[in-house]
Amino acid sequence: MQDLFCLPISRTEMNLPVAWTTPRTKARLHILRAHGASKAVIIRRKPSKWVHIIAWDTDSDALEHGSWFRGRIYSERCDLSWDGRWMVYLAIGARGDTWNGICEPPWLRTVADVPNLGTWGGGGFFSDARTLRPNDVGYHYGSLKDFSKSKKFPFSIEQFSWNQEVFPIFHNRLERDGWKREGDFVKGQKISLKHNSYATLYEGDPGWSWQPTPKHPVLRMFYRGYFNGHTYEFRLDDSELLDPSVDWATWDAKGELLVARQGGIQRYTLDGLKTGSPAFSADFESLNPPESPKAQQGVAPNT
Repeated sequence: MQDLFCLPISRTEMNLPVAWTTPRTKARLHILRAHGASKAVIIRRKPSKWVHIIAWDTDSDALEHGSWFRGRIYSERCDLSWDGRWMVYLAIGARGDTWNGICEPPWLRTVADVPNLGTWGGGGFFSDARTLRPNDVGYHYGSLKDFSKSKKFPFSIEQFSWNQEVFPIFHNRLERDGWKREGDFVKGQKISLKHNSYATLYEGDPGWSWQPTPKHPVLRMFYRGYFNGHTYEFRLDDSELLDPSVDWATWDAKGELLVARQGGIQRYTLDGLKTGSPAFSADFESLNPPESPKAQQGVAPNT
């Protein structure tokens, strides 16, 4: 795999979508989907120092609003258990402390947690219905593996041996869900944007593809670089439904398309994809953090 962080330098201003190259005004959303159930979790970031967790039953479209957290959750290093009951995550708090935790979303209060060494490594993924693989090997503060024999969890916890920052966990999660990598990573280049002097661009990424059944169109995802965070572009074969404003797109466990963009979510059935009409949509732009700290339920680890 190409090292994504060894980059040739270029100061050329690139002609890129406005959604990538200007400061964000809409909430950033990431969708975690359960592998074996019609459950999903939405990680919402807005304002930039606040995260809100929302549970989504993609069968009934019931939404449960949970924790507001002053800090950051590293969504690409998070995952849901097969049934959607458990979530593993890496967090950094408002004071700079970091930890790996296991919680019951949409609440972030941990059932198990260990400190993390900054934001290197951390997080984890469920490799199957009975196994959680945390990415905290090599730390002296302990590991989530220490909780493997706990009767609280219906799964074992086995350390993941590749202790790198983002992509090992992310790649394994994608592959498990059904994404197929279409080729090697290309070399990136640094670019200078008006609001971000540390931006990177990856042109020509072959991306990933995912087609759950022959009846489904192929969903494609491309890594475009680091603009307002790690940036991905999504496309649906023979469709104009997805554009650069999409933060995340994924098939759920029953083969329906879940999309996050412009601060809201949509769910599309196969018939809805043909007409471009979502079966369900919700907008989260009007949400604001609670004014009272007491209202911030489930925002801290137990230890």
